[in-house]
Amino acid sequence: MYYFGLILSIITVCYNAKEDLAQTVDSVLSQTWRNFEYIVVDGDSTDGTKEYLEQLRPSFKEKNISLRYVSEKDEGIYDAMNKGTLMATGHWVMYLNAGDLFVNASVLRNIFADDPDTQILYGDTLCTYQGQVKRYPAKPLTTLPRQMAFCHQSALIERDVALRFPYDTSYKICADHHFFLKAYSKGLAFEYCGLPIAVYEISGVSDRNKWQAHKEQLRMQKELGELSITPKWILLELVFFIKLGLKAILGQAFIDKVRKKRLS
Repeated sequence: MYYFGLILSIITVCYNAKEDLAQTVDSVLSQTWRNFEYIVVDGDSTDGTKEYLEQLRPSFKEKNISLRYVSEKDEGIYDAMNKGTLMATGHWVMYLNAGDLFVNASVLRNIFADDPDTQILYGDTLCTYQGQVKRYPAKPLTTLPRQMAFCHQSALIERDVALRFPYDTSYKICADHHFFLKAYSKGLAFEYCGLPIAVYEISGVSDRNKWQAHKEQLRMQKELGELSITPKWILLELVFFIKLGLKAILGQAFIDKVRKKRLS
């Protein structure tokens, strides 16, 4: 694919997360491939985020990277992401939120060395939990009706596609999953790059709100015509409710212990 102008827009959304944002910024600035702009959409933080962002300008200028940010109230994370997409000028957009990191300093160079020719490019993810780290390979796209096949932070989306299908903010937890399932159901082109792209802390919003996330997943399956009540679907539903019940009975400490063992 031949690119005209800027290739990539990296978008970070945040709210009162200055320390997490600083880690993400360091990871962005460490990249050895720099044909990108960096956009931060801050939800009008009160922890000094705006002042911190202004202080960053010399660091980005030194590396010839465009830094733009907005700090204003929004309607939540997906509304903020949509704002970032509207601000973007790159051929591709990716969402690396406060606290998320690139796996290393050369990952973008490695991705674009292969000249991707697709609409959605995705890779693997390093997931962390209480000091444990494990590589999670992307799953087959056929799993998308039931679960995310890959991590949102490890995906690059053509900006035109992101603009055509903005995140549905009526989904408070799973709008990213809804977006990718919609793109898949419409036959958009996906490409797996085979590389780990992002480092992601798995105890996020959806992890803390399993029931709400599950309801949103059922809703999107119905909306997009992907709900098929088969024996396998019934089994997976039973497994979900058993896990939910165990968490309620045994508590988060037991879940933490199991998760740490799984990641070790």
